[in-house]
Order: sequence, then C-alpha cells, then structure tokens
Amino acid sequence: MAISQPDPQIQPTESPRITGRSILLGLLTAGLMAYSQNVLEIVLHAGSLVKSSFPVALILGFLLWVVINMFIARFAPKSVLSRHEMMVIFATMWIVGMMPGVGWMGYFIGALPAPHFFASPENRWAELFLDELPRWAFPEPTPWIMDRFYFGLHTGEYVPWTGWMPSVLWWFSGVLAFMAAGFFVIAIFHRQWADAERLTYPLVNFPMDLMEGFGEGRALPKIFRDPIFWAGFAWTAGIIGWNIINFWFPNVPRITLFDSINTKSMTVAQSFPPVYLRVLPLVIGLGYLCSLDLLFSFWFFGLLAVVKMGVINRTGFTVGLEGQVAKGGEIVNLESHGAMTVLVVWSVWIARRHLIHVAKTALNGERGDGPISYRFAVVGLIISVLYLCNFFISLGMSFSLAIVHLLLMFIAYFATSKFIAASGFGYLFPVWIKGSGFVNAILGTATLSTREMTAMHLVNSGVFYGGGRIQTMQVLPHHLKAMDDVPAERGKHWTSGVVFLAFTMGFFVCAATIIYYCYRDSALFLRSWTLWEGPLSIFGGIGRALGETEKTSFDLQKLGIWLWGAGIAALLAGLRTWFPRWPLHPLGLAFQYTTGPRYYALSILMVWAAKLLIVHFGGPRLYERAKPFFYGTVIGYCTGIGVGMVIDLIWFPGSGHGFHNF
Repeated sequence: MAISQPDPQIQPTESPRITGRSILLGLLTAGLMAYSQNVLEIVLHAGSLVKSSFPVALILGFLLWVVINMFIARFAPKSVLSRHEMMVIFATMWIVGMMPGVGWMGYFIGALPAPHFFASPENRWAELFLDELPRWAFPEPTPWIMDRFYFGLHTGEYVPWTGWMPSVLWWFSGVLAFMAAGFFVIAIFHRQWADAERLTYPLVNFPMDLMEGFGEGRALPKIFRDPIFWAGFAWTAGIIGWNIINFWFPNVPRITLFDSINTKSMTVAQSFPPVYLRVLPLVIGLGYLCSLDLLFSFWFFGLLAVVKMGVINRTGFTVGLEGQVAKGGEIVNLESHGAMTVLVVWSVWIARRHLIHVAKTALNGERGDGPISYRFAVVGLIISVLYLCNFFISLGMSFSLAIVHLLLMFIAYFATSKFIAASGFGYLFPVWIKGSGFVNAILGTATLSTREMTAMHLVNSGVFYGGGRIQTMQVLPHHLKAMDDVPAERGKHWTSGVVFLAFTMGFFVCAATIIYYCYRDSALFLRSWTLWEGPLSIFGGIGRALGETEKTSFDLQKLGIWLWGAGIAALLAGLRTWFPRWPLHPLGLAFQYTTGPRYYALSILMVWAAKLLIVHFGGPRLYERAKPFFYGTVIGYCTGIGVGMVIDLIWFPGSGHGFHNF
C-alpha cells in the first residue's frame, strides 16, 4: 500500500521535452529487445511475439518500463521519467518490435546464403536465375560463408563477418531509403491527419493512459489503482496461468479459449472458406479504442468475403483470359486492392489544400507547421525515391517496373499507416503489399525478362523490408503525434533522429545476433522456419515463376473487377459523406479477406457488441469507466505470456509451448 501513497517530492507537472537520457535508454532497450526476441524465437524456441503491428513484445517491454518508473518515482522521485521520455522509449521499442525473427530479419538473413547453398540439379536454380542475382546483394558462395552458416563452425574458426558486411550494408541502404521516404511522406501529411481529419491515434492513447497519475503526486499510475482494471487483468492472466499448470500436470484440462486459429475454425458449407472463431484478448482490448463503424465494417465485410468466395467456388465462376483465370481468392483480392487504392486517392484529394500549402512553404524556404521543415521533407522525399528507384534497377528491374512498384508500395503503406492511426487496429495487413500481385494479375509478366522477374520476386519477398508485417511505417504517425507538443527549444529536432537511430540499432543488432547463432549452432539445427524453409519457399517461388512456359498478359477482365472494388469503395465513401450515420466504412472492403478480419471475426464482433451496449446505455461516461477493464484484458494477456515464456526458459529450454500465435 505504501507505494501508492502521495509523495510530495514527485512533481505534479512536466515540461514536454526529448531528453538525452530518454534517447539513450530507448536505444539500449531497443537493442536488448532485438537481441532477446531473436534468441527467444530462433534459438530457444520460446515463442514469437511479433505477430501484429502492435506486438506483444512491445506491450511487455513498455509495461516493464512502467514498473521500473514506478520504483523510480517511489525511491528517487526527482529522477522519474516524464510522459514524453517514456513515449520516446515506447517509440524506439515499437520500431524494433516487429523486426526480430519471423517479423523480418530472420527471412532476410536466412535468404542471403540460400540460393547458392540450396541450388541443385533438381530445382534448376542455377539454370533459371542464379546468374541474374546481383553479386553485391549476396555473400560470396564460399564454404566458409555458406557451409559453416548451415552446419556450424569448426573448432578454432570464427564468424566471417567481413564476408557478410558488404551485402548487409547494401540491403540496409535500400531499406533505410524506403523508411526515410515513408517518414517524409508522413511528416508532410501529419498536420492534415492530426488537425484537419482529426485521426484519433488510439495506439498513442493506450501507453499514455497507462502512465496517467505519475504527475499527480503518486508513484502508482491511476489505472493500476482501479479494481475494474484488475478484473480485466484477472480473466486473461488467469486463463493462461491455469494452462501453465498443464505443463507439469498433463491430466489437468486446459482452457482452450485463447488457442490459435489451427484449432478455432468452422466450415460453414462445402467449398466455403473456414470461419475462424479465434478469441484474441489483444483484439478485444485494443479494439475497444476503435470506432464502432470501423469494427462493424471489419466484421461485416470479412464475413461477406467468406460468402462471396464460397459462392464463387460453388458456381465455378472465374474471371480472366484463358490460361490465367482468377478464382475466388484472387477475385476478392482484386476487389480489395481497388478499394484500398480509392482510399489512398481520396486521402490525397481531401488533403489537396494542405499539400499546396506544403509546396508553397517548401518553395519559400519557410519551416512550416509540420514536425520537420517542409522543404527538408520534400527534398528528402525526392532523394529517397531516386535512391530507391536506382536500388530496384540495380537489383534487375527496369525503370518502368521500378516506378510501378514504388507507386504500388506507396498505396499499401500509406493506407496501412494512416488507417492504423485512425482505427488502432493492429492487424491491418494489406493485399499485394509490394505490388507483384497486381503486376501478375492485371499488368501481366509476358514482357518481363528473367532478370526483371527475379528482381521483382526479391523485392516482394520478406528479404526487402519484411513481408506482410509492415515495418516501421505504422509507428511514425503515432510517434509524431506523441511528440506534437514538444517545443523546438526542448529537443523537437530529435523527433526524427530517434526514429532513424532506433531503426539502425534494431537492424544491425538483429542481423548480428542471427548470423552469430547460425554459425555457432548451425542454421539447420536451429530449426527455424525463417532460416531455411522460408528462404527455400522464396527462391522456390522464383524458380517456379521462371519455369512456367506461359507468362501472364494484360487482363482487362481482372482490371474490371479491380475497378468494381474501386467503385464500391467510392460509393461507400460517398454514402458516409451524404449520410453521417451510414454504418459501413470502405476500409472494411479494402481489408475484407486479410489476416485481421479473417482470423479475428469473432473477437471483433465481441468487442463491437460490448462497446455498442456500453455506449448506448451509459454514454461517454460509462465508456471511459469501462476502458480500464479492456486495458486490463490486454495487460493480463501479455503478462501471462511473459510469465509463461520465463517458465519455458527455466524448465523447458528449447521446447517452448508457443503461447501466442495467430
């Protein structure tokens, strides 16, 4: 009880600033997170915590810092970390939180030696594409680099760091340019999103709410003094705690409520995709911060996609030219991509006055009202895009193909970054995120050379900036929002520096950790999907694509489906403008059969129904009063996972129980 008593030494107010200690602590935490998450997943097999855009690893890491700050506030109150210092640490952890293992870096490091090591007469890689791979992008195929990576070092040998350094550095330059381009775009649109469109940034509110109370003369945040929070904590942590007993006593029945989608599916009818009944506390707890119309749209369009695909499969309906027809899944993806493109075009259109203001400010050399100088943002964006274009060309793309991919990637990353900031839904994974799906389905590959096809598949794989789990971009709008009120004289210029330092730290710590353990223990022995089975899939896909005798051609029928999706999204956007109470948001259509709405339909429905009843019967007051319960649901789930992983490390090293999955 003593820890929650008022302490007059704790300052009731804070002055917004970015301090040197917050940057240092953030970078140290990010480095530790990058190292530990790779070891936990790849070496110790204790589980992967990087499944979403708001990963469990981030929540656990930040919760640990909240606890540390509570002790600082109690025993050294003058040194307590302010809200803005904590948010700097939060941003560095979030940037790094999705990199480890299956998030990105496992695929990246695992793929670099794979094409030469796994090439064989049976898969014909040497014949099909090995000569098309740029030498700068891969380590030299020597036994010391290749064989030792997969089989381990001999006694007295050391890790060949110099053999890896050139290719790792070149890839880093490309992904850094891509991240920089994204940062500059988001910096340009930030004032439009925050002020004109008033995005809610729920994933910023969550950590800030956890810290509320440090400035009220108490060492215990307000939310941890609320019994409703502990009720939410108890039901999720309690279920995981009960299941931990099963580790030692197999006869004790498990509570399977939180089990993965592999055991939570139901077939509605023959030829219909499965309906997943996954209950995920993260979706329920954080989904409470999402607006009702978005929650309903995710659920409605996700369920409608299952019906559409079932009907298409049962009737045998196809679209496309002979030899390249699209069936259910591809038809739905065409529709979704068209809808997502309209959302981006509409976002740019409604920001046209702001963009004109940005252009005039940049030309006049004025700083403007953005988080960084608009001139710096515009010039930085141009330089980043030019470098990226050259990078893609160096990989083997033509200039036109590079431009097409950059445009398609802009659409996917822009939509995801903006609408995660608008909704707080961390499972927005766009279709055809890097563009190859659009090229294959609509534009066609008949005119592409072997070198262009190889480069396109490399860029669209998990090697370049991760796969479906997008990296960094979704963090940037939230970080800029959290630092909005920091004055220029109190470290405002470090807002962007923190982002790039954390990204660099995470990248190189992840790369060094994975390379070291692969040579020490052998990549094949580590039994991680990302280190050899994943790369086999990447380059096997390139081989299959190049081995096909007939490539795809431009398909007007598929373009028609894409335009149909775009038209429906435009209609939904118009209906929302004309009828303010219209319940369906086009965002649901754009992500209708993606991971979030597909896997977590039941969780989305549960939180939508709960929030609807709370708001209907209790209004804003009851909504705020119930919020600690949903926060407790998230914290309890993550705490249970953390405790379970510690138990795995102590009693079951190398054979973890995999608490958290899709």
